[in-house]
Amino acid sequence: MPAYLRAVLRSYSMLFFSQHRGLAGLLLLATLASPGAGAAGLAAAGLAVAGARLGGFRRDYTDLGAYSFNALLVGLALPLYFAPGPALAALVLVGAGVALLLSVALGGWLGARGLPFLSIPFVLTMWLLLLGSRQVPQLLPAEPSAFWLNTLYAVGGPRLVSETTWLHELSWPAALGTYLRALSAVLLQDNPWVGLLVAAGLLGHSRIAFSLSVLAFGGAWGLARLTGTPDAYDLGANYIMAAVAVGAVFALPSAASYGWGALSLPVTAVFLTSLDAGLRPASGAAGLPALSLPYCLTSLLFLYVLLLREKPGKRLILTPVQRYSPEANLYAHLAGLSRRPADPTYVPLALPFLGEWRCTQGYADGGPTHQGPWGQALDFVVADPDGRTYENEGLLLSDYYCYNKPVLAPADGVVEEVIEHLPDNPIGQVDTRQNWGNTVVLRHRAGLYTQLSHLRAHSVRVRPGQAVRRGEVLAACGSSGRSPEPHLHFQVQAAPAIGSPTVAYPLADFLVQKPASQRATTRAIILNSTFVIPHSLKTYAVPHAGDVVRPPVPQPQLARALRLPPGQVLEVRLAEAPASAPGQRWEVFTNAYNARYLRCHSTGAVAYFEQDGAVLQFTAYYGSPQAALYWFYLAAYRVPLLHLPQPEAVALPLSVGRRWGLSWLQDALAPFARFVRPSYRLRWEGGDPGPTARSLRLRSEVQVAYFGREHLVQQAELTVQDGQLASLTAQRGGQAVGFLLKAEL
Repeated sequence: MPAYLRAVLRSYSMLFFSQHRGLAGLLLLATLASPGAGAAGLAAAGLAVAGARLGGFRRDYTDLGAYSFNALLVGLALPLYFAPGPALAALVLVGAGVALLLSVALGGWLGARGLPFLSIPFVLTMWLLLLGSRQVPQLLPAEPSAFWLNTLYAVGGPRLVSETTWLHELSWPAALGTYLRALSAVLLQDNPWVGLLVAAGLLGHSRIAFSLSVLAFGGAWGLARLTGTPDAYDLGANYIMAAVAVGAVFALPSAASYGWGALSLPVTAVFLTSLDAGLRPASGAAGLPALSLPYCLTSLLFLYVLLLREKPGKRLILTPVQRYSPEANLYAHLAGLSRRPADPTYVPLALPFLGEWRCTQGYADGGPTHQGPWGQALDFVVADPDGRTYENEGLLLSDYYCYNKPVLAPADGVVEEVIEHLPDNPIGQVDTRQNWGNTVVLRHRAGLYTQLSHLRAHSVRVRPGQAVRRGEVLAACGSSGRSPEPHLHFQVQAAPAIGSPTVAYPLADFLVQKPASQRATTRAIILNSTFVIPHSLKTYAVPHAGDVVRPPVPQPQLARALRLPPGQVLEVRLAEAPASAPGQRWEVFTNAYNARYLRCHSTGAVAYFEQDGAVLQFTAYYGSPQAALYWFYLAAYRVPLLHLPQPEAVALPLSVGRRWGLSWLQDALAPFARFVRPSYRLRWEGGDPGPTARSLRLRSEVQVAYFGREHLVQQAELTVQDGQLASLTAQRGGQAVGFLLKAEL
């Protein structure tokens, strides 16, 4: 499907914060239950997408339908107020343009504050058009019933009119009928059959969102019965949309988020009744409708309050990366894909040394010096297998293993402060007047600085204002300042001054030596006559006191093959196909947030990934599970770019490899309990390849455990030859495939 048509279709699914094509198709069909309004809505969405593309506005927002769903709502609403004719067509054109401009403007203003613009552009556009239309006599009031019956008569004669009238007047149970009418009101209609289509689409898109819509309506229904308020189905949609937004879209679904969604009901009621009364003038003149404004105000209020929390906690978590599905958001979080800081300006920090060091003080470990505002800091030393930090008697600085070892820049930056003239302390003595000793402070971006302290006297190689690269030698480890023996102090801070208060900040990747208890059960491995101790690879984490850590050193050929920079193209074809047969073309792109993704030009499948130099990690997949890119996504889901003697299983999103009924059951229960556990494991064939190895083979397995049993989903082998991806072979559900991969250089 062309990108333009996809964007128009997604305008419909974005009404429910979705990119689900099935939902979009059902919503489009539902709008056509009122042909005039459906046609006006489709035209307005198409005009908005075209205007956004021609105007050069953000392409990712345009393609998502984010800039056009408000125009769609305007197109659906205008025929409710004005009769068909040239004047209405012109008004739809104007309304689509105004809604687009307001979407772009509010998207920039609210987006800078971490807030969505929701359907506020629709409300403002409708108010402007309704107020302005009073000065345009050519705009005649709508007669929806007569127009609707005339349209039916013209299409199918009196029989169609009779059958449609019977369906429309069919008696529904009170609560069910009102719920379906409330869902239809999202599309500006009053038709339970339309609501049934919306409910089916919502259920297919998200069991979590559907359950919240039912619970929200039940709460609103009970509230209406309790207070004696009238059956305002059109305004009742506000309850449903607000609860879905705050309970499942902007917060990760959980028991706490469901409670948060329930709390939105009385708040929505206050906004709804107040706005409905306040916008209706006492004089009896036509007022302005509240439309979806109560839902918008409730959602923005609840989201903004969560953004202002000093301690976010673990129960009510804001969605770090929007995947346009409550299940996808939750499953990515449970699989550890949200460990990366949500801040798009995150700078990946590395350990500031080479080789293996022991962390002697970690964050808030209660150590002697890391207290209060300086508690989020790390101290490192070098220790032997017996835990000793020195040789001989340990009376001389040179006896200590870490003394004079190089200290490296943890990331690219600019030197902010340097102290290098202070002498190193004799063993057991400290300099409390110059607490930090010789120090280098680096600025990595505005508000992000790193400080490296207790450096050896006159060992600093850099000067203030000098640009440095990650891994560049800054100085040597020493024992200056408050340092009774040689060690390295490392901290992250928000200000450039030496000794500024620390901030918690995760390191991108590092290896941690496994505990002795695990080493005993797994048996250490002997390679090339070297005793190798198994390590775990940690990503976006911080070492703890007692951890023995070292920076990862990628295997050169694998790192080169999986670097996948923007613009990289992979030609993919079936292994058994003739060389002349057409293949597929995968290309690496970046979105507005610099997130990289592989896109298959043939199938439209998209796989998002991160590659920080130590790990290739896929974070999301959109497309058919039969697409070649999906085979690759599962085969290379998480590839450490170095050999780990003992690979560990990692969690996969719960959407992987499940049966239909089991999948829906898990989706419905996911906010409260998980009984399906997909996992991924990767191992190297042929042992540990040296840095000069030209041929590599990696085997992966995807398994799903449920009801106490493990089920194999996919087995695959990925080969690398001379630093390039060469082939992929895989088996899944009795189906075996083989692909040849070739990078365009």
